[in-house]
Formats: sequence, structure tokens, C-alpha cells
Amino acid sequence: MVGHVAGSHRTGVRFSLGPLKKMKKIISDLHPKLRDGFVSGMGWAFGVTIGFVLISTLLVILLHILGGLPVVGKWIADIVTETQIQLSRRSILMR
Repeated sequence: MVGHVAGSHRTGVRFSLGPLKKMKKIISDLHPKLRDGFVSGMGWAFGVTIGFVLISTLLVILLHILGGLPVVGKWIADIVTETQIQLSRRSILMR
């Protein structure tokens, strides 16, 4: 005879509730881990957001001190120009 037997008097099939009890224990053990993981994830996201705001604020202040966006715009334009020159040297299709 296996543990608690249910349903054997009607169908003749015996089954145990042991695996269901084990699943309930696993799920009840998993709940605090999910909650802790969610809270940790929320804390990480909050930290990343605050860090991004601080770094972007410092960059905007630095750009303002250096004279604004023309410094960055010229730098990006130089990168694009150099990239186009390098691609035209390598690519057969662009000649």
C-alpha cells in the first residue's frame, strides 16, 4: 500500500499524493526567491537609472563648458568622413 490512497474504491486505480506534496514544498520554497529576485531587479534598475541621469548631467555640463555641441558635431563629422574614405578604398561597388 502506498501512502495516502485516494480513488481506489471507485476505479481500482491507486495513486499517491506524495509527489503533489513535494511540488507544493518546491513552489512554496520558490516564492521567497522570486520575490527577492524581483526586488533585487527593481533595485538594480533604479540604480542604473540614477547612474545614467548623473553621468548624462555631467556630460551636458561638460559640453556646456567646452562650448556646446559644435565640438561633438565636428568630431562625429570627422569620424563619418574618415569611415566613408576607408569604405571607398575597400569596396569595389562604390568605385
